[in-house]
Amino acid sequence: MQKLILSALLLASAFQTALGQTYTSGAFTYTVSNNQATITGYTGSSGTVSIPNTLNSYYVVSIGSSAFAYSDLVSVTIPNSVTSIGSYAFSSCISLTSLTIPYSVTSIGDYSFSGCTGLTGTLTIPNSVTSIGYGAFQGCSGLTGTLTIPTSVTSIGTSVFQGCSGLTGLTIPNSVTSIGLNAFYGCSGLTSLTIPISVTTIGYGAFSGCSSLAISSVINQLASNSASNYTAGQQAVIANPNTYNLYTTSQIQNMAVGDLVLTRQVSGGFVLNYDIEQSTDLQTWTTYTPLSLPLTGLPTDKAFVRIKVKQ
Repeated sequence: MQKLILSALLLASAFQTALGQTYTSGAFTYTVSNNQATITGYTGSSGTVSIPNTLNSYYVVSIGSSAFAYSDLVSVTIPNSVTSIGSYAFSSCISLTSLTIPYSVTSIGDYSFSGCTGLTGTLTIPNSVTSIGYGAFQGCSGLTGTLTIPTSVTSIGTSVFQGCSGLTGLTIPNSVTSIGLNAFYGCSGLTSLTIPISVTTIGYGAFSGCSSLAISSVINQLASNSASNYTAGQQAVIANPNTYNLYTTSQIQNMAVGDLVLTRQVSGGFVLNYDIEQSTDLQTWTTYTPLSLPLTGLPTDKAFVRIKVKQ
């Protein structure tokens, strides 16, 4: 009889877990799946919150959808056991000023930190993160400094950093191939930007409103015509070359050691076979003389320089 009762209790417990029963531990509510906990809510007061590694012996591996949304948190510590942060998990926590994402996290859900206007300082996204959801940091206007996207990320989704007007720099790694719609819309504080050649798609409006970027108009025109076609940006520079601080044309060739560049002489030495040309409008090119490095005597206001293999 005792064995039958024990079996019935185990079956009932398994059935409740399968239904996603909600449990409570202190100020936290959570569900259990595969003996792992997902936090679903928080009923505590405002201030500093440290999320525990375990709840009633279950490892906390996930912060569920809207678990802390609209709460009055000032700072939150996420344990190394957490691998995913759900959609809207900390959305509109306007009092939240401090955030550390541990290296255990692999995915950040849609709008998970959207509207957290109180977040200040530099945001560090660890290399463990492979997925950043739509609008994840939308409206986090207090974030400052240079944002570095980790090499583990391959795409930047729609509106991810829209309205992050405090950001001043942005570095995108070679792992990224696409930048979504409005991804950095309204990031008016951005003054520096690096986009690698790995990026083949830039969504419409991705850099709209980035008024402090000297090349923002080129990027926006590029985005509206898809990033696989750089013609629009090149034409914009040709039309107004003095508007831009730096531009690399498609006419610049990669130099390689070979018969076209280096010619071996009978004496055993080499002769370089190239000309350095200069232009002020990217249309008319003249051979630069004298041939010297570093270059001297260029126009003081604006000049474009290219290296061209002799024909």
